[in-house]
Amino acid sequence: MRIRIVRKPPVACIDGVRLDQFELHFQYEVGNLIGAVMLAEKWAEPVPSDAPALLVPLDDFSSDGDNSQPPNPIRESYAPSIDGPSALALDRRRRSRNGP
Repeated sequence: MRIRIVRKPPVACIDGVRLDQFELHFQYEVGNLIGAVMLAEKWAEPVPSDAPALLVPLDDFSSDGDNSQPPNPIRESYAPSIDGPSALALDRRRRSRNGP
């Protein structure tokens, strides 16, 4: 979806998507979700996609020391723990201790 920014968004970030990088009167090619939010809030207007838009790689949107971005999530794995008898003991049949 191609949009032109007509008003600077008053918020810097929505759900982890930085909006403070969008410049007034510039055209951007954005996804449907961001485009819908920008159009609904009247921060942007749709633009016909006949002419090429200015392409800015996402790597250029660096945080410049801004810690508003969450750290890269790391999945931690832990060994399962069982309170009580071990899993092997649950599979065994009970035997009396006095004999076979």
